[in-house]
Amino acid sequence: MEKWEITLNLGEKIPGKELLALLVKIDETGSLVRAAAEAGISYRYGWELLRRAEEAAGKILVLRQTGGLSGGGSRLTDEGRKLLSYMQSLQREVQWQLSFLLGEEKVEGEKQLLLASTLEPVVTGLLDVLEQAYLQKTGVAVRHIAAGSSQALDMAKAGRVDLVLTHAPGLEAIFISEGWGTRRQPVMSSDFLLVGPSLDPARIAAVTGVVEAFQKIAREEVPFVSRGDRSGTHLSEKSIWQQAGISPEGCFWYHQRRNMLGNYGILRTASELNGYALLDRASYVTGSAETELKIFLSGDPCLNNVFSAIPVSNKKAAVSEEEAESFVQWLASPEAGKLIAGFGKQQYGSSLFLPCEG
Repeated sequence: MEKWEITLNLGEKIPGKELLALLVKIDETGSLVRAAAEAGISYRYGWELLRRAEEAAGKILVLRQTGGLSGGGSRLTDEGRKLLSYMQSLQREVQWQLSFLLGEEKVEGEKQLLLASTLEPVVTGLLDVLEQAYLQKTGVAVRHIAAGSSQALDMAKAGRVDLVLTHAPGLEAIFISEGWGTRRQPVMSSDFLLVGPSLDPARIAAVTGVVEAFQKIAREEVPFVSRGDRSGTHLSEKSIWQQAGISPEGCFWYHQRRNMLGNYGILRTASELNGYALLDRASYVTGSAETELKIFLSGDPCLNNVFSAIPVSNKKAAVSEEEAESFVQWLASPEAGKLIAGFGKQQYGSSLFLPCEG
């Protein structure tokens, strides 16, 4: 690997390698001056790199305060941290895939698994906690790729991963019925929420069911923001539209936003458009601070949201089915359940996910 280097640029002329290094160092040091120095670039170049990245992303990635002995402090915004998380996840995937392509030997005695996971457990940081705990317990390293549920299952069918963690029951059932997955193990839940602007332009505050709320949003032609990417969130949203008897695609008030920020992206867009969106509770709790969106509906049976782990069958692809099965069993154990139940309590006051019994 010493002769190989793969870089991914953001936008037209923004080097991903340097941007990633700079974001990491800003997060670590809280100073753009120190971050640039430790990333091996000049302060002027680092400042210009951030400016171009923010312009390309259309987001504020770093908050900067001038003055002070070291030129002021700098910290990543929520959008900056999300971008950093996605870039790190993509880097892990590229490194893994290149190592596989070049036939590099693993570290002697080291066992590894590759997991394709839906975005929510990745961007909240829960998956990192679970993977680290499993490594310490078993010595098996689990690496993950962040993707929408549909994309994750497609990766499994291409033989790129040993297991998946998704929240798309319909697609999961098909995946297993076709022999790609050995079994579906519910691991945790984080229910879906219908959120929108506090002024409630569609007047759904008094509505008790999400199907009726969707009908009112369509009737009033109020902006609704959708993932539009066949992720678990998007598929759940589509199911509700179908139950409501409405096909919103093509309507001027229906906005599909297929971007790398996932549910965080639709949160921000819904806030900008003064509209509504469907997303999971964990994404809302961790990403709504910079918006004025409020929860209008939760608890409806249509909003159930279960994340399940599925080992890929070695009859369909050259995968580590036995090791994947062991990890799935551990995810359903009381030990993992305790980690899931406690995740987010200290920072947000309540758990972001609830473990599934058994």
